[in-house]
Amino acid sequence: KLNEAEAQLTRVESQLKSTSEELDRQNSKWAQAGESLQKAGENISNFGEKSTKIGSALTKTVTLPVVAMGTAAIKAQVDWESAFAGVKKTVDGTTEQIAELEQGIKDMSKELPSSAEEIAAVAEAAGQLGIQTDNILGFTKVIIDLGNATNLTGEEGASQLAKFANITGMAQTEFDRLGSTIVALGNNSATTEADIVSMAMRLAGAGTQVGMTEANIVSLAAALSSVGIEAEAGGSAFSKVMVSMQLAVETGNDSLKDFASVAGMTTNEFSKAFKEDATGALISFIQGLSKAEEQGSSSIKVLDDMGITEVRLRDSLLRASSASDLFNETIALGTEAWEENTALTNEANQRYATTESQIKMLKNEIVDMAREIGVELLPVVKDGLVIIKDLIGKFSNLSPATKENIIKFATLSAAVGPVIGTVGKLAQGIGSVTKLAGTLSSTLGVASTATSTVG
Repeated sequence: KLNEAEAQLTRVESQLKSTSEELDRQNSKWAQAGESLQKAGENISNFGEKSTKIGSALTKTVTLPVVAMGTAAIKAQVDWESAFAGVKKTVDGTTEQIAELEQGIKDMSKELPSSAEEIAAVAEAAGQLGIQTDNILGFTKVIIDLGNATNLTGEEGASQLAKFANITGMAQTEFDRLGSTIVALGNNSATTEADIVSMAMRLAGAGTQVGMTEANIVSLAAALSSVGIEAEAGGSAFSKVMVSMQLAVETGNDSLKDFASVAGMTTNEFSKAFKEDATGALISFIQGLSKAEEQGSSSIKVLDDMGITEVRLRDSLLRASSASDLFNETIALGTEAWEENTALTNEANQRYATTESQIKMLKNEIVDMAREIGVELLPVVKDGLVIIKDLIGKFSNLSPATKENIIKFATLSAAVGPVIGTVGKLAQGIGSVTKLAGTLSSTLGVASTATSTVG
């Protein structure tokens, strides 16, 4: 009996030992599982944090800049296409000429503080005003230079100069000389370039008719404007005087003697002087008026005796006579400026050397580079528009529930950077849950050990 009891006790001890060893093994597995889960949780959390940072970095340094650059490039090219479309509308030329004109405008924008679109607007106006295709770039350059260096700007300036050339028959290759003369006179007279041109437009018809050069017409305009004569009144008044002189010279009427007498010449001398140099003859008449008092009369009496009683005409001649020397000096200045043809370039270059102008030119170069990128992107955009238009049609035919799901999905993934950032945040969440599971596993293992110990 005793032997059997001992044997049974031995078997029980063996079973207990085996059970204890099994519990130990289970506890060890729970502990190991807990450690593994905690480690996995930490790894996933680390991945999540890194992904979030990468996503944010991509969004800020890649996604947004790329989108912004692409948008700017496309806009630059779209703006240019629209601007140059106006040029092609008004300018007749071969494919090669139009291509040269387009490149010429772009190149000009890199040398001037005016955008390519602003230059294109002037070129468009030039075509509309009848400037020949081969002369459009030269004309445009003059107008842009005048706009940057004087108060004669934009399409209005272009219109006035083009019309002046049409009236006087000036060669379209000489707009630079005209511009230089206007600037030189504006810099050295008590008037502005815009006022000079406005007066010159009033004098152009009559001046051309009596044989004045473009330089003389513009110089006379500057002199008249400098003594406070308004373009509308003064231009019309002096045009009448010039026409009257020409008629007197051609017909030999009674007015010829009056003009010659005031100018201090015989009728033959005055006729010859007027035919050879109408401007000189006119100035001689003005100087004669200024010396009327020396002859025992007055300018007003002389004009009255000539039958020149119209208020505006008489006022203009009297003002001119009081500054007769100014007319000679201004005519000489304008003639010299026409020959030298440097005043406009010098004036414009001074403006272009300023920091403000240099910054604008740098911006123009950057925009030109953006246009080059836009040239490549625009076909993609156009193709995309076709696809989008097709998708819009298909989207419209979807059920309301499907549209809602698509919209919800679209908002989750607007760009690569944000998507990666979202994945990172999800991973961080998963990592936290996994670490919690690891903690629970370890706790279960400790609890099991405690229970076995108590047992």
